[in-house]
Amino acid sequence: MQVEGAYYAALPAALHSEVTVRIFERAIEVLDAAGCVLRRHEKSSRKGVFVMEAADRIFNPSRETARVLERVERIGPHAAAFARELFARLGRPGQRAIYGLASLTRTYARTDIEAVCARLLDAQCFSYAALKRALERHAANTPAASLALTQCGPQIRALTEYQSFFETHSHTHPQEDTDGNVYH
Repeated sequence: MQVEGAYYAALPAALHSEVTVRIFERAIEVLDAAGCVLRRHEKSSRKGVFVMEAADRIFNPSRETARVLERVERIGPHAAAFARELFARLGRPGQRAIYGLASLTRTYARTDIEAVCARLLDAQCFSYAALKRALERHAANTPAASLALTQCGPQIRALTEYQSFFETHSHTHPQEDTDGNVYH
């Protein structure tokens, strides 16, 4: 269940059952329909945190977990190891962080993500927030590379080849205009 932006376990309450929540200054109590205390959690100071005992976490990977881990493996071996460690420590609630890691390629270079993951693995720091902050700092300290356009090079063919290709293939498909005139 969610209280003030943080997530708490309500076990052993049945899934989708109604529970009563008492919110105190430093604690959360979860009560069943009869008013018996099911759980008492320390209140989280941050939003988005999953507050639950290790025994309550689901650590068996789903097909979706496997799919998102495959996406992270395409970034590199350090990123994959970082994602596996996140799942091992957080269980399925950590899947959200793994999704975030897989989506970082939209903003940052794979090599940068891989390098930061390697540093975080060495430091035994397994936090998506730390990964994101490190990438932001790296991007702020790295000057943007300007791409120079070139007119020649090993990957650019000679202009005569393009001209020959156009002339050869433009004659094989005659075009008609709206009046029915055929052009070659």
